[in-house]
Amino acid sequence: MYLARKQISGKTHYCIRESYAEGDFIKSRDLFDLGNRPDRYIIYPGGNACYFHEDVYDQLNEKGVTFEDDELETIFWPFLKYETRRVIEGFTHRGSSRKGHDSVKEASRRCKTEKFHMFDIRRIHYLRFGQLDQSRISRVPKKIYRPLLDKSRDEIEQMFLQMENVLDADEKKNYTFVVFDIPGHFEGKLARNFPQALSQKKVDDCFVEEVCRLHSDNQFWAGMPRSDMLHEYLIRYVCWFFDNDYAQSRYLDQLVYDWMARRRDFNPPRPKPAMALADALSVMGLDEKDLAGLTVKSLTRQYRQMARKFHPDTGGGHNRFITLNQAFEDLLRKVRAKRKAPGYRTRRG
Repeated sequence: MYLARKQISGKTHYCIRESYAEGDFIKSRDLFDLGNRPDRYIIYPGGNACYFHEDVYDQLNEKGVTFEDDELETIFWPFLKYETRRVIEGFTHRGSSRKGHDSVKEASRRCKTEKFHMFDIRRIHYLRFGQLDQSRISRVPKKIYRPLLDKSRDEIEQMFLQMENVLDADEKKNYTFVVFDIPGHFEGKLARNFPQALSQKKVDDCFVEEVCRLHSDNQFWAGMPRSDMLHEYLIRYVCWFFDNDYAQSRYLDQLVYDWMARRRDFNPPRPKPAMALADALSVMGLDEKDLAGLTVKSLTRQYRQMARKFHPDTGGGHNRFITLNQAFEDLLRKVRAKRKAPGYRTRRG
């Protein structure tokens, strides 16, 4: 049994339903209508004790439902008084029994071979990890899909109604963008990380296409009755997609950060060792007596004369020209260092 919720005239209407196997499908049926005030069926005899109205028991028994009080307690749990919940929690230690542990292990084992609908898988994955990029969805542990076991389509959708309450308003468009696999219509990492950069006209068209495909997917609905009109379980996704903007993304900031991080280990090439002074002067066609009178201007003039002589385009050799450039750079550094030596003065003082 499970608690189903439905909006009627702006109010939340509640109903007790159950999932049951019929042929190849697991279907659902209504058991007891709780209206919009389920707390009316909770009776407090005094203190923190409580029990449920006999009408609930009578109708469930009339429909031939086999159940335990713990199941009813779970259904009415959101409507119990806080103090009553606190006391019951202290006595029951929900989910901590050995039997419960064994059933979880068995369910986890079944998840490895069970076939779940991809739409449900994408929803569970996003709600668990909050990732726009689901390219590695096949690598996650299958046990996270335990909530999908042995449930009708209606019970699964009611479960997602509650799970999706954790989504903020600015997450709802991201959520629908991912779970309807809109990134699958585009190429590249941008579609899976920064949907704002895509053509929004094409994104809208792809979303409508995927909604229509899911609406007509008999495997997804698994025998659940529906009409030609879009089901209310899908209408909320359409509203979320078109009524909200994408959540703020830090994808571009992360790209810049990664680019900077990759260059922190960059080692520039080491400068070539300087030529011996005598060799540099010889290559430039100078001797040591010319060194004292060298200036940047005179050295540059000499370099241009030698470059015209040894440039490969004028009949010189490639290696010889490279050696000339190195000699010029080494001598230029010496001349500039001499100009900056202590005691040096410009013409302006």
